[in-house]
Amino acid sequence: MNALANMDELKLELKNELRQEILTEVLDIIRDEFYPHEEKIRKQFIKKVEEAERRVEEGKISEYTLEEFEKKFL
Repeated sequence: MNALANMDELKLELKNELRQEILTEVLDIIRDEFYPHEEKIRKQFIKKVEEAERRVEEGKISEYTLEEFEKKFL
């Protein structure tokens, strides 16, 4: 009976490990597909994001509509 309990625990552990590996692989694929590598992002866009982060740190924040945001930052 103890051997069966151990087998069930091993099955559960293996199942969880496989699930985690699959999830990690899927997330990696999604990241590669939808998030461009840093070298593919335009330098100008990176500078604008850095400027925005700096303004937020200084307490200077702005609100934008979606259209205004796209026009200003994209």
